[in-house]
Amino acid sequence: MNDHITDYFAANDPVATPMSNIYGFLAGSSLCIATAIYSYGFQKQLGLCHTTVVPYSCLVDGIRDESVTQVQFVEDSPLIYYNTKPSVDQTAEDSKINLGRIALMKALSSKWHYQTRNVGDDIFQLIRMLKDQGITYGSEPNRVLLSALKDILDYMSNSKLMKNVFDFMINSGLGCIMVLLQIMQCYQLSVQLNHGRLQKRKKRKQQSVTFADIEGVDDAKAQLLEIVSCFKKDSNYTKLGATPPKGILLTGPPGTGKTLLARALATEAKVSFFDMAGSEFVDTYVGMGARRVRDVFEMARNSEPSIIFIDEIDAIGGIRGRTLNSESDNTLNQILVEMDGFNKDDNVVVIATTNRPETLDPALLRPGRFCGEVVVNVPDKEGRRKIFALHLKNVLMQEDKEYICDYVASNTEDFVGAGLKEIVRKSIAVAARRGGEFVTFDDILQALDRTKSSLDPCRRAVG
Repeated sequence: MNDHITDYFAANDPVATPMSNIYGFLAGSSLCIATAIYSYGFQKQLGLCHTTVVPYSCLVDGIRDESVTQVQFVEDSPLIYYNTKPSVDQTAEDSKINLGRIALMKALSSKWHYQTRNVGDDIFQLIRMLKDQGITYGSEPNRVLLSALKDILDYMSNSKLMKNVFDFMINSGLGCIMVLLQIMQCYQLSVQLNHGRLQKRKKRKQQSVTFADIEGVDDAKAQLLEIVSCFKKDSNYTKLGATPPKGILLTGPPGTGKTLLARALATEAKVSFFDMAGSEFVDTYVGMGARRVRDVFEMARNSEPSIIFIDEIDAIGGIRGRTLNSESDNTLNQILVEMDGFNKDDNVVVIATTNRPETLDPALLRPGRFCGEVVVNVPDKEGRRKIFALHLKNVLMQEDKEYICDYVASNTEDFVGAGLKEIVRKSIAVAARRGGEFVTFDDILQALDRTKSSLDPCRRAVG
């Protein structure tokens, strides 16, 4: 059963909890941001991205002596940015510097060289001065968050504590290590957020099990054959207007063949088959179980006619509100919504199994959802004989198989199909250990005794 889950569930389920990894991701991001802030401080010291804060009088003097070349106002803010002509000394010095370095500094440098604040003068008077001097001016929207971030960057880049910490990180190479660790953390977090996604896979119509491979549950087989007839358009059921039910619930003790019946149903009906365990929907991530439910129902609708098989649905279908696990309730709610969302023309049937039908939420069992219940009981003597004969068919024996099957059926009361199959397996193992070419009646008796001992706690304690 679980071998098929890996076909469409992500194989790399992370072990760590999501919150711990999110905290680690945030911590690593903070360190990387802090490193960037410190780099900003270095750039500021080198004059690459620094806008010098000057008094308002410097702007007025620059306008009067025509050293100001461009002014930018900020709407609804006293901030004013401006640029000036390069001084003669700076121009002479730049001519001695490598041209490539000059180009790099200009590319990294801030657009505005100076920043000041209006101290209360009439803004229109300042604009009049700019017009008289023929200076270019303009305005930009007030970006409050950007300004606040810039103030924070300025403060942190000037912090002595930050300088000491990041000097140590840079000198010891710890900064590079933190960046690499953060990249790994990002990858792990992305895996966690996507591991519950159902993967694309090919439709699987051919199963290895048919109704001919199942014995001892004739009543259950007869009920499921009616559903097969509903899938076939040329059947009498379809001609009379019958449609497949939305949901079928297979109940009964463990080992009675509920899973085999569901697979045989898909084989006989020749429809796509999507099987999974109820526990595969359970996840600690919020919304991940509901996401898986949506994915599998979408795949089934795209491949109809199809069957969705959920083994041990009681893992997610328990009565809501009994526990504090709201994620399990959300997953169940999504299943109910998806089953209600079937159109009358949808050829999608949901088959589920459980050993404890009394624990299921009543909403699952109402008409329109799992309205049909097929009880798979423990086989009677005749059923046990047929089941044992089926498993013994390909076993090499020289003795009368019919007599052996009758004997085993008479001495295996309350055994189910899985237990009878185990007797055959153990008898083959006994024959192989003694080096026999055939399985004998004595081998089967030993296997029968060992199987009963493993099922009986009193005999197992004595042995």
